[in-house]
Parts: sequence; structure tokens; C-alpha cells
Amino acid sequence: MTIPVEERPAIEVYNNTPRKGLADEVAGRARQAGWTVAGSPDNWHGKVAESTVYYPPGMLQAANQLAHDIGIGRSKGALDNMKMDRLTVILTSDYAG
Repeated sequence: MTIPVEERPAIEVYNNTPRKGLADEVAGRARQAGWTVAGSPDNWHGKVAESTVYYPPGMLQAANQLAHDIGIGRSKGALDNMKMDRLTVILTSDYAG
């Protein structure tokens, strides 16, 4: 089932790789798929095992759709330091796009 564009939460995209411009590239791909990117794509400081869409309570279905739309194979519950009103994408070196 596809979530209508007007019902989708905002997303934030972070780069956890040395690859410059990756977060911008993926943010553009998400926009083309109908997602609203909040803020500027940025670097994520910390260790993340693999590219992941993190979701707050109640947003699992949206997270799974976003993951599908941008080519990420993993969704997990949001961490304490993430905003709880949106999805957070963290890209690692496994991201193939």
C-alpha cells in the first residue's frame, strides 16, 4: 500500500560515509518520490552499522515505504537523539543507491 504524499511525514537525510554529496543525492531522490526533506542534508557523527531509515512510534509503514523508494534495506525504531516527528535516514558505505 502506498501512503498518499499529503500523509507522509517529513524526512531528514544524513551521510555517515566519506562520500561527499551522498546525502544531497539521496535527498533529491526522495523528493522525486514525493517525500518532503526537512532541513539540509548533513553528516551523521557516530557509528551506524548499515544504511537505515529510523522511525518514531507509529511511522513504521512510512519508514518501509521510504526505504523502498530510496533503496535502503533496513528500518529501525528511532534513537533518543532523533526527532520524533519525522523519519531519519542515515546512509553508510553499504548504500548502493
